Amino acid sequence: MTFKFINKVSIASILVLTCITNTANAGLINIGALSSNDDGSTMVITDTLNNLEWLRWDQLADLTYFETLTAISAAGSHPGWQIAGVKQANLFINALFNNTNPACINEDVGFISCGDTGAVTSSGFTPFSSAEYTALLGDSSARGASSVDAAWFYDDTIADAKAGFLNLESGTRNEKYNEFGNIALTDTYARTNSESIGWLVYRSAQVPEPSTLVIFVLGVFVLGARYLRK
Repeated sequence: MTFKFINKVSIASILVLTCITNTANAGLINIGALSSNDDGSTMVITDTLNNLEWLRWDQLADLTYFETLTAISAAGSHPGWQIAGVKQANLFINALFNNTNPACINEDVGFISCGDTGAVTSSGFTPFSSAEYTALLGDSSARGASSVDAAWFYDDTIADAKAGFLNLESGTRNEKYNEFGNIALTDTYARTNSESIGWLVYRSAQVPEPSTLVIFVLGVFVLGARYLRK
């Protein structure tokens, strides 16, 4: 097998894998430091500001609290994830604003209204649309085009069995209740027709996808083959 043939095969493989990767990124949407795919190719919201990943909000939205704990357990359908506390909820909001609105991450205020994360343009304030929020997060409710994306989080480290509430009203304002009610209350929102609100869950950022690693390895292989040929 000649180096010329190896080079051709390697380059072809890189091109194919690159096309696959680009296709997977076709539905990519970014808001602040958060990004996700709205084409069903991922269940993850990537957070480049905090080096975290957030589960798309539609994944567990119809589960009760204890069903959520089961789902994220080692034997569950989504192992490796954790329910966010108020500190993590602050990180999420900060990433949504890309570290430009520190007032929204205050932990000592019971209720914070942050406005929207849309850009300020020469013609005024342009908020993100409901469709953009839904594309990023996954629709966590059953309210249709005017849906409000929402998620629960622990108001501390679950010491007092109370929950906080993150409420993104697409096109109007973002709200964070550092304490909203007790955890038992959250189950009343789990499976209703008007609201299907789940828990905000996160994990540390994972290693690159296998396709990305393969592209990198093949690139190194091609460079090595050319060096040996010389």
